[in-house]
Amino acid sequence: MQAVRLHPAAPPSPSYSPSNPAPSTALHLDQIPIPHPTKPGQLLIRIKATTIIRDMLTWPETYTHPYTTLGNDFAGTVVEVFPGGESALKVGDEVFGMVHADRPSTWAEYAIVLESEVAVKPRTLEWEGAAALPLSGMTAFEALFEQAGLSLPDWGPVSGVSDVKRQGEVLITGAAGAVGIYLVQLAASAGLRVVAASSSNARNDEFLRELGAHEAVEYSGLEGVKDRFDIIIDTVGGETLARCWGYVKEDGSLISVDSSSFNFVKEHRKQGIARDGVKALFFIIEGSSRALRVLAELVDRGLLKSFVAETYPIERVQEAYDHANGRYTGRGKVILTL
Repeated sequence: MQAVRLHPAAPPSPSYSPSNPAPSTALHLDQIPIPHPTKPGQLLIRIKATTIIRDMLTWPETYTHPYTTLGNDFAGTVVEVFPGGESALKVGDEVFGMVHADRPSTWAEYAIVLESEVAVKPRTLEWEGAAALPLSGMTAFEALFEQAGLSLPDWGPVSGVSDVKRQGEVLITGAAGAVGIYLVQLAASAGLRVVAASSSNARNDEFLRELGAHEAVEYSGLEGVKDRFDIIIDTVGGETLARCWGYVKEDGSLISVDSSSFNFVKEHRKQGIARDGVKALFFIIEGSSRALRVLAELVDRGLLKSFVAETYPIERVQEAYDHANGRYTGRGKVILTL
């Protein structure tokens, strides 16, 4: 099968690592054997689409062994289940999901995934849209319904959210970004009043309101805000995150998914800007088939949209990676198709 693998640096160059990340030219399309399930709960998926995430060549998981096949998000078809095992899925099922960060493998024609990492693909999405959803969508889902403690609504057989109980007011930073666009949609559908912050209202106001935001603001527009928000979900870190301590209510929640902010609570306590009583934390997505099923249902009900910025065939992976790590203007994910 075809698979994109990260080739090691040629001597005498130093080995690639998170501190010396490989260039995109180290990504090569190779021929390798097709894997097969070896344990109960494993599935072999024929990959149809997968995503490129910014800075993947800086992740520690990328360098755990030589010739790594990258990729975590995917959409595809079940082609094999573990013989004799019990599975809710069967050969031919169209699925989507995300393999764990320590087992990247989806930039390939076939990949082994766990049944707990997949769900049936939304019937209203093409392969590309389904592949774009898992990482960002589940990060938003976990931030709101697990970390912030929101009640998961019973949306019922409705096409809107008029019957959903109101659950307070949320500020989302980086609201027009890869995770922010799903935070806005999920928060609005759950009954929160959503204030969506970004760097440019001229570019993002109309788009964010179409996603369900009740108010769109630039960061400068938050000056003077004090103790207003029940929940703040931050996706950008830095000074924006630091200022959020003043915006959140005394008994509110301040949650960041920005990877550079993994120790923000400790650092902000040292700086004297953290506030007692605020539930503050950074988290890394775990992922689950339950979250995927909820996202798929919301997509099929018209309550959640998936966004694809650009698609590339897997043969153009180097170009696709460079595009994903540049300043592209599209909404959503860069997708590899197979």
